[in-house]
Amino acid sequence: MRRVIVRLIAAIAVLAAALSCERRPLYDLTNTHYVRVYVDEELLNVTTGFYDEENNRPEYQSPQVIRIVLADPETGAMKADRYLRNRHKDAKGTYYDGFVIADPGIYDVYAYNFDTEATLIRDAANYDLITAYTNEIASHLRSKLYSRSRSGGSKAGDDERIVYDADHLFVSAVEGVTINYSDKLDTLYTPEGGYFEAESVVKSYYIQVKVKGMKYVSSAVAVLGGMAGSVQITSREVNYKDPVSIYFEMTPGGESESAGVRAVKADEIREGDPEDMLIMYTTFGTFGKIPQESNPLELSFDFMTVYGKPYSETIEIAPVFETEDAILRQWLLIEKVIEIPEPPKSANGFDPGLKEWNEEHIDIII
Repeated sequence: MRRVIVRLIAAIAVLAAALSCERRPLYDLTNTHYVRVYVDEELLNVTTGFYDEENNRPEYQSPQVIRIVLADPETGAMKADRYLRNRHKDAKGTYYDGFVIADPGIYDVYAYNFDTEATLIRDAANYDLITAYTNEIASHLRSKLYSRSRSGGSKAGDDERIVYDADHLFVSAVEGVTINYSDKLDTLYTPEGGYFEAESVVKSYYIQVKVKGMKYVSSAVAVLGGMAGSVQITSREVNYKDPVSIYFEMTPGGESESAGVRAVKADEIREGDPEDMLIMYTTFGTFGKIPQESNPLELSFDFMTVYGKPYSETIEIAPVFETEDAILRQWLLIEKVIEIPEPPKSANGFDPGLKEWNEEHIDIII
């Protein structure tokens, strides 16, 4: 009897709870809006526009997540945001879509990919302040830069900021997006009536240099000064008051070609070029260069030789940035030949020699 009473009380409690519950939809359709962002992945020297189709290409991965933000047009402050993970492709290209919840009103809208490795974001919750930048390189990398040591003869000072090169950040920024009241699910469009489109705020430059004596190189890096360290992404304004030097790796190779190293092509040989040359190349990302009158465009190569001695060479490359190849194709083709010194004779092993004998008398205990 007691069990029957307990079960009856439990049934009454469940019924009361059910009657007091209010069923609500997962989304309030009057405030939910479909949104689509197309990403332009036509990136010079990364996915298209290669200097040499047979060169090894830089690694590239499409964005995994796009963040879209709706901001107050007066203050720039974020009012709503969502992360778009659904990736599709149609005749127009690659796009990401999803749903964002926002009240009727007028918004400034921006979107960017959320999964960059080297490129970082600050002030992400404000349309007018959001900025992209990269961190300074690790101290152990900087300590190995012979060109930045006193013995290396660098012109750079101790306050020089050396940062990693940027990976691609795709950005869409549209002002004056209107959301009207609707009692059903609608679509968020730009003021022109289209979907949102994102382009990268980073430029990828292909750079190559001729090197004689590559067989003596065990590692190689480069540091390019006179570059901008940040960019305000919604306006795409490069911060010229934030000078940095960009660090990137070059891939050395020996007699045979390897990733980042190849043989010299016939049309790349100039009069006076020495024999035994190879081309060393790579691709790096930057927000842009600072006008030359503010900062010199100096490129320093730091080599470590197989015989244990560092070697560096600095080249003024402002004229290279003014070439048609650099302006239209983002190719930095350096004609100067870097010559790695041959190892000293004693570096390949012992260098025996006969010196004067010293006579010593020692007691040997047996």
